[in-house]
Amino acid sequence: MKFFLGICLFMTVISCSGNDDNENTPVESVSINGSWKPFKYEFRGKSILLNDCDKKGEISINSDFSGTYERYALSSAGSCDHIDSFGGKWSYDNSSLTITYNEAGTVKTLKKTVQSFTNVELRISDNSKDLDDTPGNDMATLVFVKQ
Repeated sequence: MKFFLGICLFMTVISCSGNDDNENTPVESVSINGSWKPFKYEFRGKSILLNDCDKKGEISINSDFSGTYERYALSSAGSCDHIDSFGGKWSYDNSSLTITYNEAGTVKTLKKTVQSFTNVELRISDNSKDLDDTPGNDMATLVFVKQ
């Protein structure tokens, strides 16, 4: 009987000491709020760095989820054109990042599929560019970095 009680006591001490380690481990909170700048595309296993004009874009999400979406692109003449600018309210549901904005009195939305994000990197699905020099835009991953 003493042997059995000794085993039970030993198991209790081991299980309690194992829980102490987990309680002291800090849990990192990841927030989608902040300023995100486009950095590169990932397409067919390759990383394609963005030009300086593309890097001017930004997804900005404030703590109250107000914010902006800005996009720039090189024109055929070589100038850097501001092609999209939306200011409104963001929402995030673990797979979609959506901005609702007002354009000329009409409420519109722009939705981006989020593949993943961390405190430093946001990865969204994007088909706004022709990345392989064949006609038509290509589905790729656009990687943003937090500023």
